[in-house]
Parts: sequence; structure tokens; C-alpha cells
Amino acid sequence: EEWCSQFNDVGKVGKTQIPIRLIVPASQCGSLIGKSGSKIKEIRQTTGCSIQVASEMLPNSTERAVTLSGSAEQITQCIYQICLVMLES
Repeated sequence: EEWCSQFNDVGKVGKTQIPIRLIVPASQCGSLIGKSGSKIKEIRQTTGCSIQVASEMLPNSTERAVTLSGSAEQITQCIYQICLVMLES
């Protein structure tokens, strides 16, 4: 709870870039990226968040790291959009 309140306080500054790393099943990364990168570009444009999907799977895993960077509000919107994509696939 304390961490969440600090996260929200950082968002009020507006300019602070928060890096977040998500672990996503590699089987869903194609849906997240979209054909020719169309889906990930759409998410970047609508949220203003920087998104990078690792090209390689994590060691001894079937998952890939997805790194997000943006304001607290941008990160929140981006995670929401990623969850929607994952639920659809």
C-alpha cells in the first residue's frame, strides 16, 4: 500500500519517467506486437508510453520481458491496453 501511494505521488509530478518490466508469455507477444508492429504502435500512440518487447525469451523460460516507460498515468493506461490484448488472444 505504501509503495502504491509513492507511485501515485510520482505521477503527480508528471515528468518523471517510471520504468516497469512485465513478464509476458512468449505465445502472446505476437498479439501484443501485431502485424508489422501495428498493435504496439497503436498502444504507444494512444498511451504515450514507451514499450519494448524483448526479442529473446528469458533464460529457462517461455516468457519475454516487456519494458514500459512513462508517467504513472501512461503506465496505467498501457498496462490496461496490454491486458485487453492478452484477454483477446
